[in-house]
Amino acid sequence: MSVEVMAAGVPAVRFSPVRWERAYRRAVRAAFARVPFYRDQWVRAGRALGEPVPTPSTELAGQLHRLCPFARPYDQGAEASPWIGPAGDLRAALAVAGAGGRAPVLEVRRAVLDRRALGPGRRYGVLLHPDADVVHERRRRELNEPALRLAETAGRAVVVGEREAVAEFLPALAGVETRVLERTGLAGAGDLIHDPHLGYYAARAACGEIHLLWRRFHARPAAGSPAVTALLRRRPTLVDVVPEGAAALGRCPGHGTPTLGVTP
Repeated sequence: MSVEVMAAGVPAVRFSPVRWERAYRRAVRAAFARVPFYRDQWVRAGRALGEPVPTPSTELAGQLHRLCPFARPYDQGAEASPWIGPAGDLRAALAVAGAGGRAPVLEVRRAVLDRRALGPGRRYGVLLHPDADVVHERRRRELNEPALRLAETAGRAVVVGEREAVAEFLPALAGVETRVLERTGLAGAGDLIHDPHLGYYAARAACGEIHLLWRRFHARPAAGSPAVTALLRRRPTLVDVVPEGAAALGRCPGHGTPTLGVTP
């Protein structure tokens, strides 16, 4: 059975639990067949597993080369880090949070990113996190200038980042119509839910519920926390990754789509 709904902050959707589970099973089969990190789980178990062993996100540090398929290994000297994450995840999270549209998006990051848009009609710029290492403060201002100029030209902007970091930039945006979306981990239950390895995978909708970006991610229970799978990503392949923080999987009563009920 599928559910199609329309409500403030969330566009019309069609959610089918059956199709969602099928997408997860396809991701599992591909992971075991093509990716060293998951193939090694079979070796350690001494048998073929039906599902990957849920892996805490914190344990993925340093594992990037093992999370890419055998046929498409990661070449650190020839490509940017795949941990940057796809622009589509952030764009989808913004839509759920009710910040769709064409206002430029300024994201506070710890490194400059060569990305100019999140898709058609959605300009994008990076503001360097106050703790980011730079040669000197003049260089920091130079690197932040393009994003600030983007907002000034448009007269409006959506600013994404941790609350304290975003506050550092508000004086420079005094003449700009600014909407701030707080980025937190699952435990923080902010506007946009982010994990260092999964990237943006959930967002708080106008209904108040934290909605999983179910078109892009699957989640299943794993000892009090969700095990999250990136359905559209293959480099790195992320199946049953457990972010920090506890949450109960549920279904939004208004939208009928998967939610993450954060627990203390």
